Amino acid sequence: MAIVDRALASSLSLLAIGGAAPSCQRPGIDPRELAVLVDSVMRAGMAEERIPGAAVVVLDHGRVVLDRGYGVADVATGRAVDPHTTRWPFASITKVVTATALMQLVERGRVRLDADVNRYLKVARVPPHAGPAVTPWHLLTHTDALDELPGRQVESRAARVPLAEFLRTRLVPAGRPGEITRYGTYGIALAGVLIEDVSGVPYAEYVRRELFAPLGMQRTTIDLPLDDSGSVATAYERTTDGVRPTQYEWYQTTPTSSLVSTVDDMARFMALHLGAAPRHGGGGGGGGGIEGGGPVLHDSTIRAMARQQATVHPAIPGWGLGWQLDDANGRRVLEHGGDIGGFASLMTLLPDERLGMVVVHHLEGSNLRFALRRAILERFFPDRRPPLHPHPATGDPARFAGTYLANNYCRSCPDGAENAQRFEVTAAADGWLELWDERWGEVGPLLFATQDGRRRIGFMRDSLGTVTAVSAGSWRVLERAP
Repeated sequence: MAIVDRALASSLSLLAIGGAAPSCQRPGIDPRELAVLVDSVMRAGMAEERIPGAAVVVLDHGRVVLDRGYGVADVATGRAVDPHTTRWPFASITKVVTATALMQLVERGRVRLDADVNRYLKVARVPPHAGPAVTPWHLLTHTDALDELPGRQVESRAARVPLAEFLRTRLVPAGRPGEITRYGTYGIALAGVLIEDVSGVPYAEYVRRELFAPLGMQRTTIDLPLDDSGSVATAYERTTDGVRPTQYEWYQTTPTSSLVSTVDDMARFMALHLGAAPRHGGGGGGGGGIEGGGPVLHDSTIRAMARQQATVHPAIPGWGLGWQLDDANGRRVLEHGGDIGGFASLMTLLPDERLGMVVVHHLEGSNLRFALRRAILERFFPDRRPPLHPHPATGDPARFAGTYLANNYCRSCPDGAENAQRFEVTAAADGWLELWDERWGEVGPLLFATQDGRRRIGFMRDSLGTVTAVSAGSWRVLERAP
């Protein structure tokens, strides 16, 4: 099912750009060394970005080796962040929860990944369109070609309508399913409806009963908890001289955006996808044990979710089933980030190393989470791959040049392309390409790397050989402007 250029994949089979060999037998990370590193990065980053509060958990070989809170969950009261009790909105990380729930139904034989989704839907249905039927596989790999319409945000919980009713008139095909990855909302939202229609249970109740309860995620909900909102971190936005409280954001598309949890509960979810029940290691602070839950998914399903399913270029990490893929420092990485009004988060798994980390903090769009990820990878999993040696493009480099658009824009909106983020790929006279203020040289067919050989981009071509898109991985996809 994977979207790859088969001939191109074959020609790249000997190019040494993949991840390092699995190293599950490596010794565990020293919790004291980890704590010193994380404390340093978090305190420096919070001061630099003026972030009031944050929380981190790290899981190593099924053991929680660090769980810490930093700063305050609420500035006015001085309520400290507690990794066990402070709840945070995790935004788009919800999409991985939805993918996991749908894969339960696949595993139980109630949904087929390759079936027409309309076979299961009752109210919301994908309208007739050119091309193959949209399948659950398309939904989970962001290849559904459903348009990214605006208007998902609502003023309050009470302002929502039932999800299936909301989607009934908003499933707009914008291409042929399976042609290209486009990170979007409506496919995963429809996966949530699929869960409801097949199980006969509302989405939030299904994931509570079938995921959160068996995993022991007792402080995890879809939407802010009705009975204990005082445990949720206050939302903040930046001002010229600090931060100020802002409203929590509410969305119609709860299966894509509305997970609320603690970092310790998220350790339980990571443990599921790392194939281990979490237990507390006692070295990272926090105290208290974590008990694993009952079986949720078979190992074969977990492996299928982690395997690359769709990509723009076979040498560029794309999508698993719900997971964004990466090969940072030569390590196979599963991850997903989240941004919502007031908050930013990142969940990162290294399945071959049996390591997982979650970081969440105030201020949407903040970079601290990425700085922490980078610091942990550099310290404990340095890149030992021999660097690539890029060279000027063979043939005519002008075939790559042009205007490209970030491809998650609304195609049926009159001003959709006009308002999309635009990027220029230029071909220099010396045969190198220029994009994102970097120079890129060729290292393989349709494959380019930065001058230091550490970052890569891959181009996609159509059946006529015309270059149509470029990707730096998973959601970072640009399509040539029409």
